Amino acid sequence: MMHDLINWLVTTIGSMGYLGIFLLMAMESSVLPVPSELIMPPAGYLVQQGKMNMWLVITSGTLGSLAGAYANYFVAKLLGRPLLLKYGHYLLINEEKFTKVEKFFLQHGEVSTFVGRFITGYSAFNFFTSRVSKHESY
Repeated sequence: MMHDLINWLVTTIGSMGYLGIFLLMAMESSVLPVPSELIMPPAGYLVQQGKMNMWLVITSGTLGSLAGAYANYFVAKLLGRPLLLKYGHYLLINEEKFTKVEKFFLQHGEVSTFVGRFITGYSAFNFFTSRVSKHESY
């Protein structure tokens, strides 16, 4: 079963090419749950097989990741706070929890943003949460 999943990932990423890597990494850095751990290793395997260029894989992955992070950041900057306060109760986020998280971010924002980027699952929300905070250095 694991072998089938790996083959499917390699085939899919190989057929999508560099644009696919860019789009999947952009999704990974935005709010969509596509872990980079499922994108870059198969791309690396295709590089090793001579089917893709290493520098183009690195470039498309990096640019895709940046594009998704910036999109997430600017959406959060424009819509984040009012949207979260209005509809957050659907995600079990009330104003009290929001204030608590915001206070934490004001005190530990730099460290939590850095560390949060390395946590699978949370990394997609990392820039969103940092931008929704009132801290202006993000």
